[in-house]
Amino acid sequence: MSAEKLQKLDGTDYDVVVVGGGAAGASATQNLSANGYRVLLVEQGDFASGTSSRSSRLLYCGLAYFSPDYPLWRAIFHPREMYQRIRMARLSMHCRTEIATTMPERVKALDFVFPVQKKSDYPRWKVALGYRALSVFGSRNAPLAYRHQRMPEAATSGVVSHMDGSKLTGVARFREYQYDWAERIVMDTVVDAQRLGAEVANYVRVDSFRRDGGDWVLTLENGPRPGRPAAGSNQRAEVRARYLVNAAGPWVDRLLKQGPVPPKRSHVVGIKGVNVVVKLPDDCRGQGFETLSSKQQPFYLMPWGDHHFFGPTETVFEGRPEDVRVEPEEVDYLLGEANRVFPEVNLSRKDVRYAWCGVRPRTDDQTSDGVKSFTIHDLAKEGLENAITITGTPIMVHRHAGRSIAKWVSARCKATGTPGKLDPGAQLLPVDDGPTIGGVPIVSLRAAAEREHVHTLLDLMFRRVNLGWQVDLGLPHAEAVAREVADILGWDDARIGEEVAAYRAFVAEHFHSVSGLAETAA
Repeated sequence: MSAEKLQKLDGTDYDVVVVGGGAAGASATQNLSANGYRVLLVEQGDFASGTSSRSSRLLYCGLAYFSPDYPLWRAIFHPREMYQRIRMARLSMHCRTEIATTMPERVKALDFVFPVQKKSDYPRWKVALGYRALSVFGSRNAPLAYRHQRMPEAATSGVVSHMDGSKLTGVARFREYQYDWAERIVMDTVVDAQRLGAEVANYVRVDSFRRDGGDWVLTLENGPRPGRPAAGSNQRAEVRARYLVNAAGPWVDRLLKQGPVPPKRSHVVGIKGVNVVVKLPDDCRGQGFETLSSKQQPFYLMPWGDHHFFGPTETVFEGRPEDVRVEPEEVDYLLGEANRVFPEVNLSRKDVRYAWCGVRPRTDDQTSDGVKSFTIHDLAKEGLENAITITGTPIMVHRHAGRSIAKWVSARCKATGTPGKLDPGAQLLPVDDGPTIGGVPIVSLRAAAEREHVHTLLDLMFRRVNLGWQVDLGLPHAEAVAREVADILGWDDARIGEEVAAYRAFVAEHFHSVSGLAETAA
């Protein structure tokens, strides 16, 4: 945000300030605004540039909630946990249906399989029970379309034909949905929140916050942009709010340290997830699978255009979320897991096109039943009245989270604005038959640059239009895109060069530069 725009925020009052422009924060802002609250949303980077940008891009059906860490017959001794697992599976199917039906432009249906292995903890009857239960929770508008297929019929083509058939009794076939790219779903939500009256500000960080006369007073400053220092970082603005929502993802505990009361405990555990992109045989195109890794963690193969990606890993990450990077041993682990399922494909490091990783904010104080889920932490219990922290919100359930946050705030704080009707659909950019760059109409690029709070080339290519997430990561088109929108964003030739260089450096560091990978691939 420019110093001038930041200064315009100085002295403004709101009902609610939401900190964190990821999926949960955006949905909370949208729902609160629809309920008549005057809301300010601030994000230290770009909207959807944190955890939301590192999603595995699966609109998940929720099958894993039916896999407790004990034999199924012992469920009678864990009634609360089983209730929670059933509740979360039902919620997953509800959220899946909601997004697939209200945002069909943002998701695609995929053919998935779950390999049913011999001498497994998950025989056919147990797998069938899980999928049939999920089907009950689903909808005709977004069906699971489950069916079982026996061997050897299942192995005639596609991904199953490359598995070790001697270990399989058959496969469960079903339908999953994939986000085209999760960042755009968050941007759609931000755009609608703004239409409903919310003030939204990216590249604005909270320097500190304090109580004053029953209100929250937040001191804001410009946040840094990738590859560039913070613009006008000596500028400050103070805003007031009656309620504070901390939706800063893996940064929630860091934000609380900037407040008037030192946090007494942590609220999140950072979970690192790595995915690797490879090219599989052509008959695998458009097909994926879900199974369990050798660590008994969910392991997916996801179609990605003409390619696929495997993942994710799931390890505790204790560093700064912005410093997370893919390590060579993580790539090796994923390749090993892939080869365990696909022994004849025999993937190696040289087959990896690129890899990415992120940090998911898992709730630290899990409920006694052990189910990881979305949690609202009432900070009044920690000496911070009229404030909450949000954890455990994958993008799959972000709408449920937004509604829950709005309901929570509504019970404690009165709205002073005008209610409106929320639009759950995609906020589509204009298209025409004119020229394109990388398949994206120039009219779309220019509209996004003009309307959607674009500050950098990364913002535009990764989070407003779908150029960054192509197999080439948008590198061949970076300069052309920058020049096309330069007049709108006020970029001269020097700034264009800086933006292109920053884009290439970001891609090299976060996608291509896997430490030690290139050197040993040969």
